[in-house]
Amino acid sequence: MKVSNKLPCIITITILIFIVLIRAAFPVELSHEIMIIARHGSLEDTPENTLVAFEKTADIGIRGLEVDVRKTIDGKLILMHDDTIDRTTNGKGYVNKLSYEEIKLYDAGSWKSEEFAGEKVPLLSEALQFAKERKLRLIINVKEHGIEHKTLSLIEEFDMINNIYFSGRLETLRNKDIDIKGAQMVFLSPDETSFDSTNIIHERGNHVGTRLFGIDDREKMKEKMFKGVDFILTDYPSVAIDLMHFRTINKPEKREQRKRITSNIAGNTAQIGALIDAITYGSPDESRLAALVFSTLPAGAAVPPLVERLDYKKPLNRFIPNVNIPFLFKKKDTKEKLLRAALVQKNIVWTLGLIKNKSAVGPLIKRLETAESDLKREIILALKMIGDKQAVPVLNKILLNDNDHYVRFDAARALGSIDDTDSVFTLIRAMKTDKKWLVKGGCAGALGKIGDNRAVYELKKLLNTDAGDDASWARDRAAWALSKIGMGGIEALVSSLGASGTSTRRRVSWVLIDIGDPAVPYLISALKEVSSYGRKRAAMVLGWIGNKKAVLPLTWALSDSNQEVRKMAAWALGRIGDDRTITTLEHTVDDYNNKDEKINNEIALLNERLQILEYQISNSEKEMMQIEISKERECCYKKPREIWSFRRIKRYIAKLEIAVTEKDNIDTSIKALEKALQANKDIEEYAKEAIQRLNYN
Repeated sequence: MKVSNKLPCIITITILIFIVLIRAAFPVELSHEIMIIARHGSLEDTPENTLVAFEKTADIGIRGLEVDVRKTIDGKLILMHDDTIDRTTNGKGYVNKLSYEEIKLYDAGSWKSEEFAGEKVPLLSEALQFAKERKLRLIINVKEHGIEHKTLSLIEEFDMINNIYFSGRLETLRNKDIDIKGAQMVFLSPDETSFDSTNIIHERGNHVGTRLFGIDDREKMKEKMFKGVDFILTDYPSVAIDLMHFRTINKPEKREQRKRITSNIAGNTAQIGALIDAITYGSPDESRLAALVFSTLPAGAAVPPLVERLDYKKPLNRFIPNVNIPFLFKKKDTKEKLLRAALVQKNIVWTLGLIKNKSAVGPLIKRLETAESDLKREIILALKMIGDKQAVPVLNKILLNDNDHYVRFDAARALGSIDDTDSVFTLIRAMKTDKKWLVKGGCAGALGKIGDNRAVYELKKLLNTDAGDDASWARDRAAWALSKIGMGGIEALVSSLGASGTSTRRRVSWVLIDIGDPAVPYLISALKEVSSYGRKRAAMVLGWIGNKKAVLPLTWALSDSNQEVRKMAAWALGRIGDDRTITTLEHTVDDYNNKDEKINNEIALLNERLQILEYQISNSEKEMMQIEISKERECCYKKPREIWSFRRIKRYIAKLEIAVTEKDNIDTSIKALEKALQANKDIEEYAKEAIQRLNYN
C-alpha cells in the first residue's frame, strides 16, 4: 500500500528531473520550437535557387525553403527570382521569352564560385521532389501572373499541398474561395511581433512568420526569434540553426560536382538544309529549336552556312511555300509570314556561340560593327561562349564606349570568361568610371575570374562604397572577386572587417568563411584590430571556419576590452575548442562570477551612500526654506543681518549643489556598474553555452 502511494510521487519527481535536465541542455527561450526557412537556399556560400543550395540547407538541419517561380516560353515552371536570367546565370534574356531547353544550357553556379560550375536552373518539379524526399516545407513565391493554377496543379501532383505556404501571386487563390488545405503563413515585421498579435493569428489556425533579411548577428537574430513566432525566413540559415541547435541535425552529404547539362536533341549533316529553312521560315519557337539542333552538328559542316547568313535580309516575297521538316515539326497547313530578319540573325549568332568554333569569331566581330543593341548582345554572348582572345580588343572598346549599359555589362562578363590579362586595366577603368552599378558588378565579377592582383585596390574601394541597395549586387561581386585573387585579396577583405557599414562587414565575413583556412593567419592578426567591429567579426569568422590554430588567440580575446568581442570569442571557442578550452572557459565563468560579486558589493555600498546623501539633501532643502523665510522677515530691519543671511544662504546653496552633484555621480556610477554587471552575465552566458556545446559534441 505504501509503495503504491509513493509511485505517483516518484513519477512526478522523475519528470521534474527530466525537465530540469532538458532545460540545462537547451536555453529556456529555445523551448518554443521555431522552424527556420532559408530564403532561396543557403545563400551564405551557394548560388540562389539551385539544387546545391537546397542540399546544403537540408544538410545543416533547415526544414524549410522559399523558392521563386516563373514560366518559360514553352510553359515550364522554373526557379528564378529576376525576370531575366542575366544576374544568376552566364546567359541572358527574359525568362518568359526563353525555352527551358535553352535556359538549362547556361551555368547557374559559376558566378558564385567555380565549385558550383555546371549547376543548372531547376524546375519547380525538381524542387518539389527534393522537398518531398527531405521532408521540407516550401514557401512558393509565384512571381508572375497567369501561372497560379498550373503551380497549384503541380503541387497537388506531388501531394505536397499540406507542406506548402503560398506567397506572391499564388496567395490570391485563397481569396477566390478555392479549397486549399493547410495553414496559411502570416508574416509580421519583427516590430509587430508580440504575444497578443501572434495569439490572434494562432487562434485562426494560421502560422506566424517573420522576415529577418540581412541579419547575421546572433544577438540581433535572437532578439527577434522568441516572441511566439513559428517561422523565421532568413538569408543566413546557418546562423539561425546555430542558435537552435548545438550541432547540425543531418550529416552533410559529399556532393560530386555537377556536369554541365547539354541538350539531348541530335542532328546530322543531312539535315542542314532543312534546319536552315526552319531557322529562316519557321515560327519563332521552331526557329529557336532548329538553331539548338543545328548546334549539335559537326562544326565543319555547321559553321560555314551559318556564317553566310549572318547578314540575312528578309526577301521581298512576304510569303513562302509550306516548309515540311518531318523530323522536327509537324507539316504546316497554311502559309506563314517570314520571320523578322533580326530574329533570324539572333538565332544564327546564338547557334554559332553554342558550337564554340573559333572560325566564327572573325565574322561575328565584323557583324558587331553594324549591329543594333539586341543583336550586339547576342554576338557578345556568342563570343563569350567561344572564349577566343582575338575578341578582347573589340570587347574592351565596347565596354568603354557603348551607349547601352546592358551591352557594356555583357562585354564585361565576356572579358571575364576569356583568359587574357590584357583586359584587366580596361575592366578596372570601367569599374571606376561607369555610372551603372550593373556594369560595375559585371566588371568586378570579370576581374575575379581573371584573378589579377592589380585589381585589388579598386575592388576594395567598390566593396566599401556606401551607395544603398542599388550598389548591393556590385559590392557582393567585388567581395567574391577579392576572394579569387589570392593573398592580396584576402588581406583586403580582412582589412574591411572593421568597415563602418554593417552590410560590408556582413558580406566580407561570409566570403572569408568560404575561403576558409588560407584566411586564418590574417584573421588571427585582425583580433588585434583597432576597430572593435573588426575584432568581433574576426572572432566570428574564425569560429565558423573552425581551424584549431585559432583556439589560443581566441582565448586571449576573452580578455578583450570590448564585451561584444569577448562574447564572440567565447562562442567561437565553443565551436572549435577542445577539452583544454573547456577548462579555460570554466575559469572565465569563475572570474566573471567573482567580478559579479565585487560589482554587486560596490553597488550596495553606493546605494547606502546614496540614501545618506538623499537624507542630507532633504534636510538641507528644509533648512534653506527656513533661511528664506527668516530673510524675508528680517532683511528690512537691519542691513548687517541681511548681509549675514545672504552669506549663510550662499554657503547652504553651495553645500546643496555639492550634495546634488555627488548624488548624480553616485547614480551614474551605479548605472555604469549595473551595465558592467549585465555585460558580465552576457559573457558568462556565452561561455556557458560554449562549454555546453563542447561537452555536447
